[in-house]
Amino acid sequence: MKKATNRILSFLSAFAMVLGILVAPFTSANAAEGDADPAPETPSATSDVTETLTIHKILMSKEALGKHNVNKEGYNGNEIEDIKKFFEEDAQEISGVYFKLQKPAKKNPDVNKDADWQDLGKEYEGLTKEKGLTINTSDLKGQYRIVEDLTKSTYKGKNGEQLAAAKAVPSIVTLPLVNNDGVIKKAHVYPKNTQEAPKIDKNFDKEANGDATGISTDDLINNEDKKKDVEIKTDDNQREKGLVTKNIGDKVPYKVVTEIPQDAKYKKLVWTDQMTEGLTYNKDLKVTLGDTELDAADYTVINTDRGFTLKLTDAGLTKVEEAAKTKAQTITLKYTATVNKNAKVDVEDENDVALDYSNKPGKDSEPKEGKPVNKEIKVTKDWAIDGKEITEADETAKALFTLQEKQKDGTWKDVDSHEVTAAEHFDYTFKDLDNDKTYRVVEQVSGYEPEYVSFENGVVTIKDNKDSDNPKTLNPSEPKVVTGGKKFVKTNQDGSERLAGAEFYVKNSEGEYLVKAAQKDNTAVTNAKKALDNAKAKYDALSPEEQESEEGQQAKAEFDAAQEAYNKAVKDNLGAGEGYAWGKKEDTNVVVLKSNEKSNEQGQFEITGLAYGDYKLEEKTPPKDYAKLNSDEKFKVEKGSYSTKDVNIKYNTKDEANSAQQVVNKKVTIPQTGGIGSLIFIVAGIVIMAIAFAMKKRNSYEEA
Repeated sequence: MKKATNRILSFLSAFAMVLGILVAPFTSANAAEGDADPAPETPSATSDVTETLTIHKILMSKEALGKHNVNKEGYNGNEIEDIKKFFEEDAQEISGVYFKLQKPAKKNPDVNKDADWQDLGKEYEGLTKEKGLTINTSDLKGQYRIVEDLTKSTYKGKNGEQLAAAKAVPSIVTLPLVNNDGVIKKAHVYPKNTQEAPKIDKNFDKEANGDATGISTDDLINNEDKKKDVEIKTDDNQREKGLVTKNIGDKVPYKVVTEIPQDAKYKKLVWTDQMTEGLTYNKDLKVTLGDTELDAADYTVINTDRGFTLKLTDAGLTKVEEAAKTKAQTITLKYTATVNKNAKVDVEDENDVALDYSNKPGKDSEPKEGKPVNKEIKVTKDWAIDGKEITEADETAKALFTLQEKQKDGTWKDVDSHEVTAAEHFDYTFKDLDNDKTYRVVEQVSGYEPEYVSFENGVVTIKDNKDSDNPKTLNPSEPKVVTGGKKFVKTNQDGSERLAGAEFYVKNSEGEYLVKAAQKDNTAVTNAKKALDNAKAKYDALSPEEQESEEGQQAKAEFDAAQEAYNKAVKDNLGAGEGYAWGKKEDTNVVVLKSNEKSNEQGQFEITGLAYGDYKLEEKTPPKDYAKLNSDEKFKVEKGSYSTKDVNIKYNTKDEANSAQQVVNKKVTIPQTGGIGSLIFIVAGIVIMAIAFAMKKRNSYEEA
């Protein structure tokens, strides 16, 4: 029995040796992932080691990467001599990509789970150079993971592209590496990537957004060449966009679409929107990923009247990354702006949106709160660009600082703003503030990350950081909005005399009258209505007998007073809003233009903040001793109409050229009231009537 057992053991040992000899030539290096290029495995027993492992980053086009065969013959773990020949003609090796070699943190680790692996240390990671990243692996044996750390990579393409879709990353490698010839002393691996940048475009929104009517190509006033549009075209985002004309108070809808490449892993996505002073942001931003609106936890947004800064949180970035694993994604921003009283005639207003993105995380910094000292808040600011010299390009950077006051409900209200364009240290002081109120200073600037350093003793310190290794900010062209106006001078028939005291209504082509917009969400109206409802409920709760009592009379008096207060609040609210609307002549808030009723008797009056179009003046009250116009005075608002187009009189007598439209009134030649003339006409009228009566009576007798 013992001899039989020994014979079996001897046979098994011999069989194992023969099997090892037969199998060894066919052993090949292989990454754990099926799509990784082959990587040698550890032989069953050897004292040899792989001395170095060089990781090369190969950049390929999206099409070439999709066609690449990871099992292509010609690679055996050694260095590939001709990159373009082996991969594709457009393939190239790139530097600036950060790789790590990691060891398992648990048994049976998953190559795609970061938690299953831990770093080996600084000597086993780094940036690739022109010929890759070489790591000393002479003391390593076993299974390891090669992983790319995009947050530490410095690579960016010529046009700001970041690394996107990849093959053979992450992958598992077993040391030492062997091929058909034995242990590879100096091994080389070739993870591959495509490079892509997000794409962005902005335009008017074709769809209505709340009170804002959607914009169509028919609304564009600069579309003579029929080349302007209201579409989103991320591949042509620098084209000239459309121009619309609006009244002060009108809302304008905007849409921004950002395309995220497939397999993108961005760690920073920040949109900054800055509006010129003629637009007020309505703080109504909606953000969607694909067709799904993002949750509040997916992003942070800092709002001012002049725009916003939107930043995706880690939760939001994770959602984008997960969605992009299967296909490219779109992030859509929708919001509106209102044309405000600061809009200047014929000056085009715009809101400039820019996207800052990176595979590196941004700096998290929120505006700090504080109180003034001696009614002042001083802002001190520095621009930091990696510690390097500020370039001419950096000097064009524009930063908008908005001082906001904290409200009782925790929201913030804009108080003042200041804009700077030179990238240098500066100080600015906001004055005449309330020492007992809480304020903050918000900065909006594209291409930089505001770092709110401190707010102490009335001094706000802000530092703008810029990582020059990050891609250039993406900034599409903007659609624009413009308003117009017209100036008038009221004169006598020959223009020798300027007339004060005239009053006019403004009518549009549909015959509607220009009115002042009502203020929405007016607190006074809301409070007055609440008081009225309470007073009415109190009175209605009384019985008919109680209503006749002294208590009832007091309740009735309170109800009447509340009704009067509510009526006054509503009346005061009419026209309290910023901007225009169209209504009736009888409306309390109808706009009335007056020709210098209380000024210099020059007969001047004007209208600004109107959309380009055809209008009429209807005279409400003529100047004293002048006849009221029998027909409306037509006028046109268009580019130049405010001072240079369709003008026939100088607005100011000292103007070098005509700058206004003349409105002529005829003087009353027949006295209308008072004086000897009136008496003469009265007497003459009586005489004529007496003669007529006498003649009629005589005719009556004759007929009889």
